[in-house]
Amino acid sequence: MKPTQYLTLEFCLLAAWSVITIYALTATPSSDIDWETWKTIHGKKYNSKKTEALRKGIWLENLRKIKEHNERQQNSTFMMVMNSFGDLTAKEFSQLFHAQERKAVLVNNQTRESTKARHSRRIPESVDWRTAGYVTSPKYQGQCYGCWAFSATGVLEGQLFKKTGKLIALSEQNLIDCSRSHGAFGCSGGWPLNAFDYVHENGGIEAGSTYAYTAKEGKSCKYNASNSVVSVSSYKTLPYGDEEALTRAVAEIGPIAVVIDAGLESWQFYSSGVYYDPRCRTNTFNHAVLVVGYGIQAGMKYYIVKNSWGQHWGQSGYILMARGRNNSCGIASFPIYALV
Repeated sequence: MKPTQYLTLEFCLLAAWSVITIYALTATPSSDIDWETWKTIHGKKYNSKKTEALRKGIWLENLRKIKEHNERQQNSTFMMVMNSFGDLTAKEFSQLFHAQERKAVLVNNQTRESTKARHSRRIPESVDWRTAGYVTSPKYQGQCYGCWAFSATGVLEGQLFKKTGKLIALSEQNLIDCSRSHGAFGCSGGWPLNAFDYVHENGGIEAGSTYAYTAKEGKSCKYNASNSVVSVSSYKTLPYGDEEALTRAVAEIGPIAVVIDAGLESWQFYSSGVYYDPRCRTNTFNHAVLVVGYGIQAGMKYYIVKNSWGQHWGQSGYILMARGRNNSCGIASFPIYALV
């Protein structure tokens, strides 16, 4: 199903250009040993002593912020930890991992789904599609702003499993190389809707095993119809900002693609707990992820969100994001799913 009107949104999708290995610091922040250990773990090398001194100063400041945040845990719902982004300022992090941010406006989109019927049905208190076999392991997008493609394949992988019982990792590279004519921008960003529109009109998408990921745009589309794994019969977006609709869709349909504001340093260094930062915006987006479940922990409702920064970030590649807190980070602003 193709929308009649929508404003194209270019995403500066957050890329994790180096593998994020959690490094829990136990010594004092000024320890030269800790700095040397961190450099070794993350393969950091600097071209001069002056540059290294600058980066160490930034690292110490980030470490101070992380420790300060964790020490006032009674006022927060999540923990932070030092990782490979530690020698970047918040501004540098934003400049390196974001293209131009856009505020999204959806106009008269006929793919919007009514939720009146859904609201009359009871749903489980918690859902985790990982335990049901719907979800592939967290992937790593590298220096390509292609998380829109990763969130889209996550939806299709879940729906394919639901229909056939087969869990197959689909090809993000197929989407990155081939969907520009459907409004995407390859490694410069895109929208999950662009991916679903492409797969629907193209008649299929390949598996990652036949169309391998390179973390960069190919010079041409290499899609081979004989290798197609699944196609899209239709796709729908949910009502803007309606968390009940999002929660119900996750319960009744499966993993759902969403777009969020992930530009804060609290996201940069997230480690565990239910992520809620009141500074997070609800109408400006820079990252696409996959909601694979929801639940409640110590009285706090959350969504289980699969990221595309590999399995060493967050909780083995996942983050628990606040649910029922006024559409925190815009998680329910533009949810979308596809049927196969």
